[in-house]
Amino acid sequence: ISDWEFFDLSCKARDESEDQVLKDAVKAGARIGAIFKEPTITPTASQAKEMGLKKAWGSPNGLMRRGWNGITISRDTIHIKGIKLGFKRPVLFERHAVGGEYGAAWKTTGPGKLETRFYSAKVPGKVECVEVDSRDLSDDHNVCVVYHNPLDNVKDLAHHFFSR
Repeated sequence: ISDWEFFDLSCKARDESEDQVLKDAVKAGARIGAIFKEPTITPTASQAKEMGLKKAWGSPNGLMRRGWNGITISRDTIHIKGIKLGFKRPVLFERHAVGGEYGAAWKTTGPGKLETRFYSAKVPGKVECVEVDSRDLSDDHNVCVVYHNPLDNVKDLAHHFFSR
């Protein structure tokens, strides 16, 4: 365990260090190639006020992934006292997202047609449009979410995951 590096990513530590502790963790993750992280919270403005924080600090997970091309953050199984797990050995859950939900755009809508289109920027002077998705929305209340994940880091993620 002496080879492990530990960073206190609590709201209080992030606030006291002006988020330097998170920046240091991101640098360590880039150097090591992995982060094993306990759950943290991303406080709302009202929670930040309740905790006496200078501000509501953003998601540590998003900054970690953006800071080193999205190589995975590993999370241990969450144990709840009194609930027996259906397995005996530890399980690590891998979650991979860059951009993704963290940079998602969304709108609430009513019934209608939703279209997602991509316009290529590869050929100057020529606009190429590709329909990514099209669907009819019949509910009175909908939430439409659009996001993407860059494909360039998938190979790195697969190499890291399967070489453990």
